[in-house]
Amino acid sequence: MITDNIKYGKKLYRVGRWKSIKGSYFGQRVVYLVLSSLYESFITPLTILLALPFALCGGFLALYLGGQTLNIFGFLGVFLLLGVVGKNSILLIDFALQSINSGISRTEGLIAAEKARICPILMTSFALIVGTIPVAIGINEASKSRTIIGHVVIGGLITSTFLTLIVVPVAFTYIDNIRLWFFKKLSCFLGKKVEVTSVLQKQP
Repeated sequence: MITDNIKYGKKLYRVGRWKSIKGSYFGQRVVYLVLSSLYESFITPLTILLALPFALCGGFLALYLGGQTLNIFGFLGVFLLLGVVGKNSILLIDFALQSINSGISRTEGLIAAEKARICPILMTSFALIVGTIPVAIGINEASKSRTIIGHVVIGGLITSTFLTLIVVPVAFTYIDNIRLWFFKKLSCFLGKKVEVTSVLQKQP
């Protein structure tokens, strides 16, 4: 009877953990769809969400160094971390798009976005890191079970903040080049097709 209860408990733990992972994937898809509708593009949100893997790598590395495993509190930290990191990318890319739409080149727009948004990004990240330090330390016995939240948030913010400022603009440039190349090829293909149909229509 005890063995059956232990197996049943393990099964419930695995099912609950798998549902939590599926919920995180569902949340990322919802964020992608919302960003796609706001920017009216399926390519720009890819650049924004590119910073999320760096945050996850930093958070999991902090868990590994701290000798902890991912639990329900860890998932809460992951959700908080993804929200902050996504906000940093949105600040950077949105300002760059506004600058590009105003008439300046893409490179100048990215440089202007870096200069204008680096202070807000660093301020919010450092403020959250400092505010999460007491949670990561676990001052009393009751809060030691929640230290994993602080470890995930601090580790993910340290890696994602600096990598966002470096990798996201570079990725935006490459992805935009691919987008321009694709639409150029598509316009050439449609242009040839229109010419052929127009010629066929002129024939008796």
